[in-house]
Amino acid sequence: MSTFPVTSVTLIAKIKDLGPGEDSAEWVRFWDSYSLAIRQFAVMKGGEENADDIVMQVLAKLVEVLRSGQYTPEKGKFHSYLATMIVNEVHMAHRKDMARAADRKVSIDSSLGGSSGESNQTVADTLVAPTVSPDQIDEDWRQAVLKSAVEHVLTKTALSERDRNVYRDYALAGKDISEVAEKYGISRNYVSQIKLRIDKRIVSVGRSLVSGGGFPL
Repeated sequence: MSTFPVTSVTLIAKIKDLGPGEDSAEWVRFWDSYSLAIRQFAVMKGGEENADDIVMQVLAKLVEVLRSGQYTPEKGKFHSYLATMIVNEVHMAHRKDMARAADRKVSIDSSLGGSSGESNQTVADTLVAPTVSPDQIDEDWRQAVLKSAVEHVLTKTALSERDRNVYRDYALAGKDISEVAEKYGISRNYVSQIKLRIDKRIVSVGRSLVSGGGFPL
């Protein structure tokens, strides 16, 4: 069964030593560990629209941060540092979206001989990044990790299609256990066993990411 790789101080050190454009097994491990959680966190903070772009931007910047030694444990929990970076990227994406919307409005108003009432710069400058408490960041990150662990287990581990669907219907969609049991031709007790078995995998995957050695999580 595949799981999230454990992130460690030695892994950070190896990433730090990578040359520009250089790939390695360590970077692949780091990507596998964090990309799903980064995307889930970005979706939670800004929706689906820019999530994939934000993942790429955050990971690219994160490599440079680790390479240059800008992050050290003295700066606090790694996931808090990472979450703040994601929030900033979400905010910047929102600013760009608003600026583009303002550009379109100005263009339409100009063609009609009207005025938008405010400049593009004013629209962007009125957007202020929200203040997020450390406790809220911790909770939001754990929720993102949980969602990414669920996605990982349901899509990248050895489960039967029936068990995946049973879990999605019962645990995620909240359907009645009797309805699920009848739909898949199994007993109510077996539905519960499937949920328990998959829950254990999810907890294991989430724990390996949240409490990976090296980062002060």
